[in-house]
Amino acid sequence: PGFGPGAATAASPAECCELCACTRGCNVWVACSNEQACQKQCWLKWQIDPTQIVKHATSPAVPWTSGVHLKDYDDHSNPYEPGEAEFISLSTAEGTLRIRLHPEWSLGSVTYARKVARHGLCTAKCLFYRAEPNFLLQGALHAVIAANNETKIRGRGVAMERGDVAWAGGFSGPDFFITHVKVPGFGGSHTVWGSLEGESSLAVLDRLVKLPASSGP
Repeated sequence: PGFGPGAATAASPAECCELCACTRGCNVWVACSNEQACQKQCWLKWQIDPTQIVKHATSPAVPWTSGVHLKDYDDHSNPYEPGEAEFISLSTAEGTLRIRLHPEWSLGSVTYARKVARHGLCTAKCLFYRAEPNFLLQGALHAVIAANNETKIRGRGVAMERGDVAWAGGFSGPDFFITHVKVPGFGGSHTVWGSLEGESSLAVLDRLVKLPASSGP
């Protein structure tokens, strides 16, 4: 079998194809069709545009079979329409965080977050990794499309309210955070693009910030 990123084994090209279909971030698969030549190797790959694949060789002597799945890529469709997809949801072990999107605060950020959620474009690095009670919960929206590139500050001295969502570090993502409490001044130094909707989401936030995290103060 092969080794390294994307290496897997499959009993047949059909099985490798199915494995890619079920793997987030895979839209191209390459399988061994001659076990004597290359055992049961199956390679799970990603292309930025799986509609534009270059065929390198076709011959009975080539022991490989490959194919594509038209998923996990940016097809540049579904631009943000006012009134459409006003919320996205983040599922966690403690419940669902429902985020109201605010395109009037940062349209580019909302377009990115909405597309990632709507098309299921998150990678395994869509996760929370930092929890500080009475401050914030921080995570990342790493996706198979390029991150949002818009920063938009609402004004000097503007506070972030409890449950507001913004890109971390004053950048444009994909790392983001949710304020656990009101934080003065943060709205003037971070691109804020959403806010938690409802008491149930705030209750989930309260539970999440109490969990162990990989980094902290």
